Amino acid sequence: MSRGKIFRYSIFGVVVLAFVLLIILVTRKKPVAEKPDTIPAVVIEKPQRGKLVEAVTISGYVEANAMIPVVPFVSGTIIDYPARAGDFVEKDTLLAKIDDAPFKQQMLQAQAAYFATQSTFERIEKLYKAGSTTQQNYDSAKAQADASKAQYDLAKLQMDYTEVRAPVDGTILIADQAVGGIGNQSQPVAVLADLSNQVVRLKVPEKYFDLFTLERESLAVTVTRPAEKNMYEDAVTTATIENIAPYVSPQSKNFVVVCQLDEPGDRFRPGMYVKVQVAYKTYENVPLISLKAQKMDGSFYIYDENTETVKFVEQSDFPVDDKNFIVPEEYSNSYIVMDGQNFIFDGQKVRIFEEALKEAKSQARTGAEE
Repeated sequence: MSRGKIFRYSIFGVVVLAFVLLIILVTRKKPVAEKPDTIPAVVIEKPQRGKLVEAVTISGYVEANAMIPVVPFVSGTIIDYPARAGDFVEKDTLLAKIDDAPFKQQMLQAQAAYFATQSTFERIEKLYKAGSTTQQNYDSAKAQADASKAQYDLAKLQMDYTEVRAPVDGTILIADQAVGGIGNQSQPVAVLADLSNQVVRLKVPEKYFDLFTLERESLAVTVTRPAEKNMYEDAVTTATIENIAPYVSPQSKNFVVVCQLDEPGDRFRPGMYVKVQVAYKTYENVPLISLKAQKMDGSFYIYDENTETVKFVEQSDFPVDDKNFIVPEEYSNSYIVMDGQNFIFDGQKVRIFEEALKEAKSQARTGAEE
């Protein structure tokens, strides 16, 4: 091969090699640095020391410890009805008046019969003492006088029953009769209750039976009536366990606990819905964090400021109430992940949400200026 050809081939090879190198340089991907926005952002917070109360919360309804239906002992037309629902009445206060005209006639008839038989008995008694009549006549006259007196007493009692009066002091809960209606024993003219003596009957699950029976003296009961939001504060009072049923219902697997309200005041009434908290253990001055820090399985993450990573803390029997749980003392000064914990894993690097938000806003302003 001639020298010229070799030279030309060499030039061609150099050109091809240069072209290939150029393509490689142009198409080669530059190493991509990890973008900040691929690092998950989390919200963190430190525990605060406070008090936590472990308790069982059960819903129920307020009841009057004794509700007394007041029924008339005689039937008749109601001619006066001063009873009004909501009124407090003292014992012997008139609640309803039944027309006494028929009973007055019966009383007058019984009275006349009694006076006649009594007069006859007194005459025969004098004869009997004088020996002028027999024992049989005396006994017969006495029996007739006693029977007529009993009828007369019954007639007077029925007259008294036409005035239906309160048997005890109390508040009228129901008063749904009216003048002109018929009063009888099948329908009360009023229902009374002592509102200073109100209770809540709780249906407690069987699993708490030992707690209530064995720890009864140490249990603290609080009754809360939720109020309308933005209108009034919740009505709260303490209560005393009055009775614990000694058996568990085989159908519902519940047992009944009766709690008496200590100071019901004016904001608790029979029929109202309440939540009853039965506290059985109190922790003082412990590190607390909101329940929202926990994952579904009860575990949580702590944040390491030095490495900017998170550490997984396994679920344990952390004491809880309805808002917080107790953080182990070893993490009392650590930051705990409050939001974003469901999208991270143990040892992962994370960003703080506030810092990530500032960075995003800064990038948005830079982009707008360009």
